[in-house]
Amino acid sequence: MNEYARPLPSSDVDADLMNLNAAMNPISLNLTEEIFEDIFVFFGKLSADGIVKSLRGKVFERTNTDPNLLVGQRFSETVYWQSSEETSGILEKAIADAAAGDNIRQVLEFRINADEKLLIELVLNPLSDGAKTEIFFCAADVTEREKELEFHKRRSEQLLYAAENADMGLWFLDLVEDKVYSTPKCNELFGVPADKPMTLLSIADTLHPDDRKQVETAILESQKFGKDYDAEFRILHSDGSVHWIATKGKTFLDSDGKPINMMGVVRGITEKKTEAEKLSKIYAREKKARDEAEEANRTKDFFLAIVSHELRSPLNAILGWTRILLTRKVDEDTHRNALETIERSARSQAKLIEDLVDSARIASGRMRLEFRPTNIYDVVKNVVNSQTPAAEAKDITLEFRADNEQTNVLGDMIRLQQVFANIVSNSIKFTPKGGKVEIVISTTDQKVEVLVADNGVGISAETLPNIFLQFAQGDDKISTDRSGLGLGLSISKILVEKHKGKITARSEGTGRGSTFTVELPRIITDQETKSGSGISNPKNAKRLKDVKILIVEDDLDSRQVLQLVLEQAGARVVAAESVSDALSILDASKTDLPDAIVSDLAMPEEDGYALISRVRQRSPDNGGKIPAIALSAFATDENKQNAYDSGFQKYHTKPFEPDNLVSDILSVLG
Repeated sequence: MNEYARPLPSSDVDADLMNLNAAMNPISLNLTEEIFEDIFVFFGKLSADGIVKSLRGKVFERTNTDPNLLVGQRFSETVYWQSSEETSGILEKAIADAAAGDNIRQVLEFRINADEKLLIELVLNPLSDGAKTEIFFCAADVTEREKELEFHKRRSEQLLYAAENADMGLWFLDLVEDKVYSTPKCNELFGVPADKPMTLLSIADTLHPDDRKQVETAILESQKFGKDYDAEFRILHSDGSVHWIATKGKTFLDSDGKPINMMGVVRGITEKKTEAEKLSKIYAREKKARDEAEEANRTKDFFLAIVSHELRSPLNAILGWTRILLTRKVDEDTHRNALETIERSARSQAKLIEDLVDSARIASGRMRLEFRPTNIYDVVKNVVNSQTPAAEAKDITLEFRADNEQTNVLGDMIRLQQVFANIVSNSIKFTPKGGKVEIVISTTDQKVEVLVADNGVGISAETLPNIFLQFAQGDDKISTDRSGLGLGLSISKILVEKHKGKITARSEGTGRGSTFTVELPRIITDQETKSGSGISNPKNAKRLKDVKILIVEDDLDSRQVLQLVLEQAGARVVAAESVSDALSILDASKTDLPDAIVSDLAMPEEDGYALISRVRQRSPDNGGKIPAIALSAFATDENKQNAYDSGFQKYHTKPFEPDNLVSDILSVLG
């Protein structure tokens, strides 16, 4: 169909044509033909079947024809409509519709000559006197109007094409009719099928719950003030995926300031947001790495300064008094005071060096703990006795009490003494003369709790969260004693955690004292078993019935505890204190080989790795396939992997949990 052969929307020109068409009743308005010729390019009358009855117009001056010669001819078949094959048919249908009583307007191509055509809007109105029907017609030149419309149409199509190819969607919201018009790309970005119309409800349903309020606020402000809006937000597609989109647009208001429509452009920015998020994470990681490097440098400088100061201070006293004793004679009191000062300074240096060594061991994972049943009462009592002279020197009362004098934990006695010595000495250090330090042991069936409380300078709220960090030395605003490296509490925390316990600190604030609490898991030893307790959970009873287990442990106390645990679970236990003893037992047990081996790793002469390697070299009949469990105080991934590589099937850390150990044995036995 000819693209111009179509009715157009109403315009001011269309309205004039319709009014003039109505005025063509010469009886009612008596308009002259000259006026018609000034208004229309041509006009006239047709019979109901489309035969020309009259035809006039200035356009025929350009066609070099006499319109009167067309009277009696079928109007649709005249030469003027032969610009295309379809035009004549369109005109024929328009005449038939008018004869049926319809007022018709139709835009058609009017042929002037072979090289020139006009676009005319033809208006056909039926005129009936009751007996017969005639059709009045008139035509206006709308060539320029149609060209302008075509220009805007093509411009719109170009803009739409550009938007689609730029991966953008366009939308228009008629607020009066509450309708949304959108391009297919817009539907796609909102997750709405292209063949389904978008609605305000469908758009609202796609908004991410966290972004809905932001979008609503932007839209409402735009509608209220007729301002531009610019928003980025997330939408949810029907498959649950989250997508980012950016939309820009504007609201248009009427003369009364009421919003009548909105329009906008939308584009997807998911990839942009994802890349921005990745860059943000990379930047955050790099910033964290830089901050950590800077902090490490600051820590190193601080560490060197502290170490230098703390080692030089006692060294200065030692060298000073030594020089005095070597170069001059002093009385007996001065001589004794000098020796005591030298001893204190040397002990202080030894403590500093030991803390540094412990810190290095912890950092490298090489701190070795020898776990065995240990009476925590004896440990704490020894610490109290050793700290009593320091407390008496400051006239500080040490008050020690316990609800049980036989409370055992599985631990390293030396390291536990180090823990409590650090805590008690710290309390004495920060408690003023005449103060009081309480040490209290309380027990339950599962744990033992040691509380160290003082009425000293206390800990500020700002300092408390960092009290267990390395080089933390308390608040210099409330204490002038800055001696020490600030490693004691940090080492104590790590040691307590290696014993499967925890340490906490609390304080009501400056000048209100502080309280340190250490919790450790309790075990029941043979001595306590005789008084009615049991070392293992009743549910372990006889789980290892008729299972023969070879245990290899160089420490007597640890070996006895391990043997007791397994025997109470129903196992037959054979114990060895070294690798050579274990191999001898295997050699002597060819007809009754152990079902499993539980071996410590850290042993003198030959360790557990060497044991299991030598066992795996034996034939199956000589025990080469016996499943084995490693038991060690080391808990690093490297130690575990070395154990597995050597031939162990399971790795169990000390202090061991009886239930877990029994379960591991059952697991390796299948």
